[in-house]
Amino acid sequence: AKVKAGYVMTVKGTEVAVNALMAPIVEALGEPDKYFESESCAFQGLDKVYTYGSVVITTYPENGVDYVYTIELKDDTVTTKEGVYIGAAKSEVTKAYGEATKSTDAALVYEKGSCQLAFILDGETVKNITYTAITE
Repeated sequence: AKVKAGYVMTVKGTEVAVNALMAPIVEALGEPDKYFESESCAFQGLDKVYTYGSVVITTYPENGVDYVYTIELKDDTVTTKEGVYIGAAKSEVTKAYGEATKSTDAALVYEKGSCQLAFILDGETVKNITYTAITE
Protein backbone atom coordinates (compact mmCIF):
# COMPACT_ATOMS: atom_id res chain seq x y z
CA ALA A 1 0.00 0.00 0.00
CA LYS A 2 1.32 3.40 -0.91
CA VAL A 3 0.13 6.46 0.94
CA LYS A 4 -0.25 9.42 -1.36
CA ALA A 5 -0.85 12.45 0.82
CA GLY A 6 -4.56 12.85 1.23
CA TYR A 7 -6.96 13.99 3.92
CA VAL A 8 -5.91 13.13 7.46
CA MET A 9 -8.04 12.68 10.57
CA THR A 10 -6.65 13.45 14.01
CA VAL A 11 -7.80 10.99 16.69
CA LYS A 12 -6.86 11.83 20.29
CA GLY A 13 -3.86 13.81 19.03
CA THR A 14 -2.68 11.10 16.63
CA GLU A 15 -2.85 11.59 12.88
CA VAL A 16 -4.63 8.77 11.07
CA ALA A 17 -4.49 8.51 7.28
CA VAL A 18 -6.04 5.91 4.99
CA ASN A 19 -3.56 3.38 3.54
CA ALA A 20 -1.30 4.02 6.56
CA LEU A 21 0.08 1.16 8.65
CA MET A 22 -2.32 0.43 11.51
CA ALA A 23 0.21 -0.97 14.03
CA PRO A 24 1.83 2.38 14.95
CA ILE A 25 -1.63 3.98 15.19
CA VAL A 26 -2.81 1.33 17.67
CA GLU A 27 0.44 1.77 19.57
CA ALA A 28 -0.18 5.52 19.81
CA LEU A 29 -3.90 5.30 20.63
CA GLY A 30 -3.78 2.27 22.93
CA GLU A 31 -6.53 -0.29 23.38
CA PRO A 32 -9.66 0.51 21.36
CA ASP A 33 -13.00 0.90 23.14
CA LYS A 34 -14.36 -1.82 20.85
CA TYR A 35 -12.64 -4.26 18.49
CA PHE A 36 -14.09 -6.63 15.90
CA GLU A 37 -12.61 -8.74 13.13
CA SER A 38 -14.03 -10.74 10.24
CA GLU A 39 -12.86 -12.61 7.16
CA SER A 40 -12.10 -10.08 4.43
CA CYS A 41 -14.24 -10.22 1.29
CA ALA A 42 -11.99 -8.05 -0.85
CA PHE A 43 -8.57 -8.98 0.50
CA GLN A 44 -6.70 -12.05 1.81
CA GLY A 45 -6.94 -12.18 5.59
CA LEU A 46 -8.98 -10.33 8.20
CA ASP A 47 -10.75 -6.99 8.12
CA LYS A 48 -10.45 -5.39 11.55
CA VAL A 49 -12.62 -2.70 13.10
CA TYR A 50 -11.28 -0.46 15.88
CA THR A 51 -13.52 1.99 17.75
CA TYR A 52 -11.90 4.91 19.56
CA GLY A 53 -14.61 7.04 21.13
CA SER A 54 -16.65 8.44 18.24
CA VAL A 55 -14.21 7.36 15.52
CA VAL A 56 -14.34 3.93 13.88
CA ILE A 57 -11.28 2.77 11.93
CA THR A 58 -11.40 -0.31 9.68
CA THR A 59 -8.33 -1.96 8.18
CA TYR A 60 -7.51 -4.19 5.25
CA PRO A 61 -4.76 -6.82 5.17
CA GLU A 62 -1.99 -6.86 2.59
CA ASN A 63 0.89 -9.35 2.83
CA GLY A 64 0.03 -10.02 6.46
CA VAL A 65 0.11 -6.34 7.41
CA ASP A 66 -2.91 -4.18 8.31
CA TYR A 67 -3.51 -0.83 6.64
CA VAL A 68 -6.19 1.77 7.37
CA TYR A 69 -9.13 1.32 4.97
CA THR A 70 -11.85 3.62 6.36
CA ILE A 71 -12.18 6.21 9.11
CA GLU A 72 -15.75 7.01 10.07
CA LEU A 73 -16.93 9.80 12.37
CA LYS A 74 -19.96 8.75 14.44
CA ASP A 75 -21.18 11.98 16.06
CA ASP A 76 -20.54 15.68 16.56
CA THR A 77 -17.97 15.20 19.35
CA VAL A 78 -15.28 14.78 16.65
CA THR A 79 -14.43 17.04 13.72
CA THR A 80 -12.34 16.68 10.61
CA LYS A 81 -8.97 18.41 10.60
CA GLU A 82 -10.64 21.12 8.51
CA GLY A 83 -13.31 21.65 11.18
CA VAL A 84 -16.35 19.90 9.70
CA TYR A 85 -18.54 17.70 11.92
CA ILE A 86 -21.77 15.71 11.82
CA GLY A 87 -24.60 18.23 12.02
CA ALA A 88 -22.62 20.89 10.13
CA ALA A 89 -24.29 22.69 7.23
CA LYS A 90 -23.48 21.71 3.64
CA SER A 91 -22.18 25.26 3.13
CA GLU A 92 -19.58 24.69 5.88
CA VAL A 93 -18.27 21.66 3.94
CA THR A 94 -17.83 23.60 0.70
CA LYS A 95 -16.31 26.50 2.62
CA ALA A 96 -13.72 24.17 4.19
CA TYR A 97 -13.05 21.91 1.19
CA GLY A 98 -14.06 23.86 -1.90
CA GLU A 99 -15.72 22.29 -4.92
CA ALA A 100 -16.48 18.58 -4.50
CA THR A 101 -14.85 16.02 -6.82
CA LYS A 102 -18.30 14.40 -7.12
CA SER A 103 -21.58 15.63 -5.74
CA THR A 104 -25.22 14.59 -5.60
CA ASP A 105 -28.13 15.86 -3.52
CA ALA A 106 -27.19 13.27 -0.92
CA ALA A 107 -23.40 13.48 -0.87
CA LEU A 108 -20.29 15.58 -1.38
CA VAL A 109 -17.22 13.51 -2.23
CA TYR A 110 -13.66 14.83 -2.26
CA GLU A 111 -10.61 13.00 -3.54
CA LYS A 112 -7.05 13.87 -2.59
CA GLY A 113 -4.04 11.61 -2.95
CA SER A 114 -5.09 8.05 -2.07
CA CYS A 115 -8.04 9.24 0.02
CA GLN A 116 -11.71 9.72 -0.74
CA LEU A 117 -13.59 11.81 1.81
CA ALA A 118 -17.38 11.57 1.70
CA PHE A 119 -19.93 13.77 3.45
CA ILE A 120 -23.39 12.18 3.38
CA LEU A 121 -26.15 14.75 3.60
CA ASP A 122 -29.64 14.83 5.01
CA GLY A 123 -31.02 17.86 3.21
CA GLU A 124 -28.51 20.63 3.92
CA THR A 125 -26.99 18.89 6.97
CA VAL A 126 -24.03 16.50 7.23
CA LYS A 127 -25.16 13.17 8.70
CA ASN A 128 -22.10 10.97 8.02
CA ILE A 129 -18.40 11.57 7.38
CA THR A 130 -16.17 8.77 6.07
CA TYR A 131 -12.60 8.69 4.81
CA THR A 132 -11.97 5.73 2.45
CA ALA A 133 -8.70 4.44 1.00
CA ILE A 134 -8.39 4.39 -2.76
CA THR A 135 -6.58 1.05 -3.06
CA GLU A 136 -6.36 0.67 -6.83
